[in-house]
Amino acid sequence: MRQHTLDLMKPAMNGNDTIRIQYSAKQASIANGWKKWIGQLGGLRELDAVGKKISFEEEYRAKAAERTEWKAKYGTVIDELDKLQADNGRYEFARNMFVEYFYYGPEAISFAFDFYELAFSYEELESSGKLEETIKGLLNNAKSFFKDYNKNLDRSIFHDLTPLYAGYVNTDLLPSGLTETWEKTETEIYEESVILKYDELTTMLNKFTAKSAKKLQKDPAILFARDIYMAYYSNVQNNYKSFMTKEDELMQRYVEGMMVMFPDRKMWSDANSTMRIAYGKIDGSQPYDGMKYLHFTTIDGIMQKYDPKNPDFELTDRFIELYNKKDFGDYTQDGELWVCFTASNHTTGGNSGSPVIDAEGNLIGINFDRSWESTMSDFMFDESRCRNIVVDIRYVLWVIDKYGQAGHLIEEMNIIR
Repeated sequence: MRQHTLDLMKPAMNGNDTIRIQYSAKQASIANGWKKWIGQLGGLRELDAVGKKISFEEEYRAKAAERTEWKAKYGTVIDELDKLQADNGRYEFARNMFVEYFYYGPEAISFAFDFYELAFSYEELESSGKLEETIKGLLNNAKSFFKDYNKNLDRSIFHDLTPLYAGYVNTDLLPSGLTETWEKTETEIYEESVILKYDELTTMLNKFTAKSAKKLQKDPAILFARDIYMAYYSNVQNNYKSFMTKEDELMQRYVEGMMVMFPDRKMWSDANSTMRIAYGKIDGSQPYDGMKYLHFTTIDGIMQKYDPKNPDFELTDRFIELYNKKDFGDYTQDGELWVCFTASNHTTGGNSGSPVIDAEGNLIGINFDRSWESTMSDFMFDESRCRNIVVDIRYVLWVIDKYGQAGHLIEEMNIIR
C-alpha cells in the first residue's frame, strides 16, 4: 500500500515544485515507516527469529510438563495463544489495513469524515451551542488541509489503493459492494464533492444552515468515508478489542511462566512512565558476511551523495565552498569532520532527539535513528548488529559556527575540547 503511494508521489513531486513542497513531509512520514518495516523483516529473517521463537516455545512446553502445578497453569498457554491468533488474525489484519487506507491513503477520505458530525448531527450541535465552534474548527482545518493538498495526486492514490484495500480485506468486513462500486464512487468524489472544492466549501461553512446540512448528507465523499469507517466500527473494532483483551490475559500468564520456570533467563524491564537511559559504546558493525560498517561517517560522504538534479541531495553554494576550503575550524578529529557515529545503545521509536552523553556527562551527540539492520531490535535485540545512529555534536557546532555564521551562540556554550 505504501509503496504504491510513494510510487505516485515521487514523479508528481519531482515534476512540480508546489507539489514537492506540499508533500515532502507526508512522503517522508510514509517512507520512513515503510523502510523501517522492510529493515525489521530483513533482520528478523536473517536471525531466524521465528525459528528461535518456536524452539523456545518447545522448551517452554517441556518445562511446564516437569511439574503438575506448572502444567496446569502454563502447559496450554502457547496453544491457547496460537488458536486465538488463528481465530482473530483477520480482524487484526483488517484493522491494520483500515489504518493504512483511512489515515495514510487518499487524504480525501479522512478529511471528509471530519464533516460527518456537522452533516448528520446539525440539530444537536445547534441546540447544545457547539455549532459555531464546530464550524470554526472545520474552517481552520480546511485552510490547513488545502494548503498542502493536490486533488489530482490524491485521486491517483485513491485509484490505486482502493482496489487493493477491497481485495486484501475479507469481504464481510468491508462496506457492501465496495469492490463493484469504487470506480463510480471515485468519479463522484473527485468531480462532484463540495468537500474537495475549497471556495464552495468555505462559502457554505460561513453561511451554514439546516439546508446546508441536508446537502452534506448527500455528499459522495462524506458518504464513502462514513461507509468505510462504519464497516470497520461494526465489523472489526469490537472483535479486535476482544482479541487484544484476551491476548493480554494470555500473555500475562505466558510471561509469568517464563519468570517462574526460567528464573535465570534475562527479562526486559517495565520502563513505562520512566526516564530511560541506554548504555553502550561507540562501535561499528558487521551485519552481513563481507560487509563492515565503520563507527563513523564524515562530511566527505555528504559530498559523495551530492546531486544538484536530485532535491533530496542538493547542497548550497556556501556548504560546497566551506568543504572545498576544508574550513572545519577546530571541530575535526584526525583532520576529518565527523558527521555521525554509531553506538551499541538500544533505541526505539520516540528516542529521536535524545541527548547522547559520555561518561563525564558531556553532550557528544544527538540520537536520531537506528541502522537499517537494527530496526528489528523492537522484537529481537542482537548486540552484534544493533546500532543506534548519532549526529556528532561537533558537526552540529560546525553547522552553527561556520555554515550558519552564528559564532555568538558558540560563545554562550561551555565547550569541552
